Amino acid sequence: MDEAKFEKWGSLSGLVFVVLGLIGAFIAGSPPKVSDKDAKIVEFVVDNQDALKISSYLAGLGILFFLFFLGVVWTRLHRAEGGNGRLAGTSAMAGVATVAIAAAGFGISAYGALHPDSSPFTYRLTNVVFAILAFAALVFVEAASIVIMRTKFLPAWLGWAGMVSALLWLVAGAGVSTEDDTIFVIGFVAFIVWAVWVAVFSVLLFRTADA
Repeated sequence: MDEAKFEKWGSLSGLVFVVLGLIGAFIAGSPPKVSDKDAKIVEFVVDNQDALKISSYLAGLGILFFLFFLGVVWTRLHRAEGGNGRLAGTSAMAGVATVAIAAAGFGISAYGALHPDSSPFTYRLTNVVFAILAFAALVFVEAASIVIMRTKFLPAWLGWAGMVSALLWLVAGAGVSTEDDTIFVIGFVAFIVWAVWVAVFSVLLFRTADA
């Protein structure tokens, strides 16, 4: 497969990442809130232990595909931006940071699935880790969106949608300092909106690759 075809089909790795991520997020059903009692969290993990184990594995596969997607994103953003590709580089670095923080969160979550007795601690710690992830994901989507809006190499509405996603991540980042249920819900909404944005971004990169 030549470089152009590899880049074109590689862009769909973002879509694969989203599919795996959404399956992993919903396979165990509705999760407890971070403010719930320890007994309820343990009960949820015990009742859904097999599904949570599968979710952990799917998360690992998702990271693999997202890394390939980041390579294509950096290439296309740098090509569109021109010059030293500062924003393209910023987006790529933030994407790698997002992956690193997510890997830590998934690892903690996987341990909780294997050891239900520790799940109240690991569950709450995972939520704090993913609140930290919000800041890296914010930079990834915002830098990419600015390039899109400036260069119009993809539809400008995708850039504006990315800004909405970034704003949601900004609010979700408050999860580092509170276990308020509202912030917990906003964090989940931020993930869903971001995942849809990544999926659309992936498909548009694929469709415009030949151009």
